[in-house]
Amino acid sequence: MDKIQTECTRCGTCCANGGPALHVQDKELIEGGAIPISHLITIRKGELVHNPVSNRLQAAKKELIKINGVGKEWSCFYFEPEEKLCTIYDSRPVACQMLECWDTEAVEQMIDKDLLSRTDLIGGDDPLYQAVLEHESTFPCPDLELLLARGVGDKSRELEEAANREVAFRTELVSSQDLSLGEELFYFGRPLFHLLISVGARVKESAGRLLIDWPRK
Repeated sequence: MDKIQTECTRCGTCCANGGPALHVQDKELIEGGAIPISHLITIRKGELVHNPVSNRLQAAKKELIKINGVGKEWSCFYFEPEEKLCTIYDSRPVACQMLECWDTEAVEQMIDKDLLSRTDLIGGDDPLYQAVLEHESTFPCPDLELLLARGVGDKSRELEEAANREVAFRTELVSSQDLSLGEELFYFGRPLFHLLISVGARVKESAGRLLIDWPRK
């Protein structure tokens, strides 16, 4: 008779599957310095994310702030794989505290609820506050689910132009504000061309410009 699991066995699987989304209860961890913004990534509304309940990719209904991933497997930044331990265990986010891999009901109840967003963490006096708002309105996340299902159609040139303008926008701000890669990913999320790659686009650079090709369906 198999033994019923009732406690963590420190296998590391949950941490190896990526960093958690942060909730309002985690705000003090960022403001207190336990988790710096350079270790976070913004998943914008509309980006494709894995839903653990449906076990499929779907568009994020709301903006998510997640702990960034590392390595090819994109495991949580704070996961120490050799020892299979969390390096910020005493300051771990609430989703990690609630997760019981043998009974995921509690953490599933947290999905899409009380999520932290960038505006919860960026004050109006932050020099990048207006830049974040401008980026979000000028370069919204395209309908990735539709692109994945139906292909690019007649939007190829439009998306290529937007991807190039977005890179220019980011590059100027990264330079003028001296942002690290981690800070850039928090303030602006992944570049538009990365989002397009996630739904099948092939991207190359020529003469300082991104060229985007779409395989035929």
